[in-house]
Amino acid sequence: MSIRLLSQEDFAQLYETFKVSFSENEVKLQPTEEEFKYRIHQKLQYSMDLSAGSFDGDQMRGFILHASNIYQGIPTAYNGGTGVLPGFRNQKVAEQMYEFLIPKIREKFLARILLEVVEQNKKAISLYEKIGFSFKRRFKCYKLIEPAPVENKIAVEQGSIEDVNFNFNDFEPSFIDCSSQLKLGAEKVLLAKNESQVTGYIIFQPHLGRISQLAVDRLHRQKGIGEALIEGAQKQSKKPLTIMNIPDDEFGFDSFLKKSGFQNQVNQYEMELII
Repeated sequence: MSIRLLSQEDFAQLYETFKVSFSENEVKLQPTEEEFKYRIHQKLQYSMDLSAGSFDGDQMRGFILHASNIYQGIPTAYNGGTGVLPGFRNQKVAEQMYEFLIPKIREKFLARILLEVVEQNKKAISLYEKIGFSFKRRFKCYKLIEPAPVENKIAVEQGSIEDVNFNFNDFEPSFIDCSSQLKLGAEKVLLAKNESQVTGYIIFQPHLGRISQLAVDRLHRQKGIGEALIEGAQKQSKKPLTIMNIPDDEFGFDSFLKKSGFQNQVNQYEMELII
């Protein structure tokens, strides 16, 4: 086994290793090649100098993908995916990749590593605890199952990330959906306005139906704005809407999502390693 940083030439193997690695997980991820390109290059914006692969000869057996940004005021590396082929698990492949990567992450003056892991994935949680990660938050993830009828026909319009007032949020989104990450990408934005004033927004990926952020000005809530934004996003999306990583103590947002037709389908832990 050898471990090295990833390069552009590794993409084909990385894609295949990702699919096989996640084919038996609690959350089975089987993206198309184009969806995977979008996931790692545009959504995650992974850094090859912070990401590694484990190889048996020329064949990839595992990988760790990292991005970096300032998050919560802290220079942070974010693990956007760890995968090991089933036949190579229980061989400390992930631990060896982190032994290789942590010095390189420190060299970039990053202070910590964050990741999310599905609550039911006890083996992965145990692995991360052995490496030194600790729990920070518990997240809920939702899928739109039966959209609620929208009574107030509030118009929504296309906007841009520059139009968004991130202060509308009641909580700090996870790393992958925080404002500093979203400003690097090119996701779709819909706005609700009262005359020329923005009163709510939704940021989402139409090809995946994935909502990154949804928020309404506190002074304009209970008026149907959130429901109208959800309806507008669903009309433009190719798949049922999903929204991930809502802190489990956000009871008001949970209630709103359930009222709007979403169901909580899986939960995750946010974990942190101070380096």
